[in-house]
Amino acid sequence: MTEICLVRHGQTDWNFSGIIQGREDIPLNIVGKEQARQSAEFLSKEKWDMIISSPLSRAVETAKAIAEFTKLDKILEDKRFIERDFGQVSGKNVSEYRNKYNADEIENIETMKDLMTRTFTALEDVAKNNEGKKIIIVAHSHTIKSILHAIDPKKVNFETKLNNACASYVEYKDNSWSIKAFNVSDHITI
Repeated sequence: MTEICLVRHGQTDWNFSGIIQGREDIPLNIVGKEQARQSAEFLSKEKWDMIISSPLSRAVETAKAIAEFTKLDKILEDKRFIERDFGQVSGKNVSEYRNKYNADEIENIETMKDLMTRTFTALEDVAKNNEGKKIIIVAHSHTIKSILHAIDPKKVNFETKLNNACASYVEYKDNSWSIKAFNVSDHITI
């Protein structure tokens, strides 16, 4: 059995302002840094074998906080866990374009199907190459939603809310995936 905790990065100024941030490298803001610390403290209550991060700075900053608290000395970066490419609407208002990007109706957008293929293939590679381990993957809202949706589309879809710095737990056992919990965020108080 392989256990994986998918952690969404802490808040950025663009998250706070409701701006679509795809692959733009927006760092954590003050609140996001504290959320990363709270997430790290929460995760330190368990023993973890490794941590993997998207290469974007908001994910790496969150991963660094978690690595420090969990005593993991190395963060592996995997570009397959980068955020969705939102095409022409990156940098625009979320509420104005949510329905269009959730329907893949944006020019040059990474489709939901392509996103799920990319992220779920990466997840399977991680699980199969690290059988029996407990792994943290720090990534992004749509990245995590795509993985959870690929595992159980009845439980999670692209409208599902994932709070900043939340934890979602998945398990690979007997050649089958399951979602144990998602959007776990009671430990985030800011």
